[in-house]
Amino acid sequence: MKKVVYSVTKVNKDEKLKGVGYLVDDNLLIPATSTKGNSYIKVFEDITKSCHQISGKDNEYKGYVTIAYEDVQIYNKQKNSYDTLDYCETTYFVWFKILD
Repeated sequence: MKKVVYSVTKVNKDEKLKGVGYLVDDNLLIPATSTKGNSYIKVFEDITKSCHQISGKDNEYKGYVTIAYEDVQIYNKQKNSYDTLDYCETTYFVWFKILD
């Protein structure tokens, strides 16, 4: 387990997560908060395959990661109910630096 400083940005959005996380078995684990205020650990699997070392920088990596979600519940204001999407993808820009 390696301690990292990270920045995760959803592509085409202003949402940015940054802070201290952990690199465990090629997965990036970061603390997150749900829309309801519940804390959980967000896992970016196989992050080392998607992120590459920045040239001229020691222990700094960056890259794009696409995560697929299945059976996503989306609120429909017009119907005042939830619709289910079978499949959607979200792309994130990830930067992290391994701390010594």
